[in-house]
Amino acid sequence: MFREILKKPGSGKEKLKMLLIYLSRKRGAKKAWDARHGIVFDHHPEFNSELDKGLRSAHREVWEPFNRSFNDATLKICRSTSGSVKPNPLIIPEEIFQTDIEPSLNRHPEAHYLAHKSFYNRLYEKGVFPDDLLHVVNGELLDDRYKTIDIGQAEALVENFSYPLVVKPNIDTWGGSEIQFVKGAKTLKKVIRSKQNIVVQKKILQHTELAKYHEKSLNTVRVYLYKSVSDNSVHIVNTVFRMGNGMPIDNVASGGLVSLVKDDGFMHGYALDRYGKKYTEHPLSGLPFTGEIPEFGELQNLATEIARKLFLLRVVGLDLCYDESGRWRAIEINTKGHSIRFAQYAGVPFFGNFTPEVISYCKKNHWAIT
Repeated sequence: MFREILKKPGSGKEKLKMLLIYLSRKRGAKKAWDARHGIVFDHHPEFNSELDKGLRSAHREVWEPFNRSFNDATLKICRSTSGSVKPNPLIIPEEIFQTDIEPSLNRHPEAHYLAHKSFYNRLYEKGVFPDDLLHVVNGELLDDRYKTIDIGQAEALVENFSYPLVVKPNIDTWGGSEIQFVKGAKTLKKVIRSKQNIVVQKKILQHTELAKYHEKSLNTVRVYLYKSVSDNSVHIVNTVFRMGNGMPIDNVASGGLVSLVKDDGFMHGYALDRYGKKYTEHPLSGLPFTGEIPEFGELQNLATEIARKLFLLRVVGLDLCYDESGRWRAIEINTKGHSIRFAQYAGVPFFGNFTPEVISYCKKNHWAIT
């Protein structure tokens, strides 16, 4: 990619600046993923065995146009966790996804506004996302109608809320960090006085069909969608079921488990933790990972409907839950930092059948050259 950057139109100064930006991002991604993969190999040394020469050659032929020195670790891990006899060379190296693919598809920084949790209910009809009760946006207090209020008014409102409530950062959150389940007004008053960016939401109660896997957490389905560069049609490229494992949240980074969901709506037989340990049944509930996701067609319809309204983005991740009334609800929109390993650790290339299209597009329309 360095050569392509130097060939792009513009002054030598502009090209040098872009080259330095790209090099910095590339180095940062390599450092982060080398560390991450090192931890996985520490947990599972057997994952780090050499790749078949033919597979390695095919894999490198696909991805070297982006980075000739990329690490084979992603494919090694995906081969091992999936148990695939013939691993797919289209599995995306995680450092290349971070440095080249995601920023080329989602190149408009202003579009990340769509992931701001305080504004979901301004963009979508009531009942799709959790009901909001209070917001703090850059230190400004807003009620559920987005009217500016002072701290006294906010504390008066808090006294009349029904608890427990969910409090979470409304921007820049990862892995379920800083989510709180507030049980009373006294605690919530302290929170709103101390935080600059939060949303206070009613807690969604989940249906027993998904609660049975792990009752303590709100178990969600992560759906990744891709807006085709050829015709702008929206496609679901992979779906996974996430559930807690002893913690009140289902995020894998917090100890949760994730199982790929097949196109027919059934889980594919096992779940993985963040480091690739495999479970054929939930370690606490004992349920096998072969069950069906209820109303799977409705889930897909809702995810597609939401994604069609997320303009300027070509890859998005949506977290959805099945509420106690048997209705699919959206919890969160993810516009960056996508977890491609959820699908790939099951041996499935993140973009599935659209991978060749994505590769071709990103070569010609790489963020650093166009």
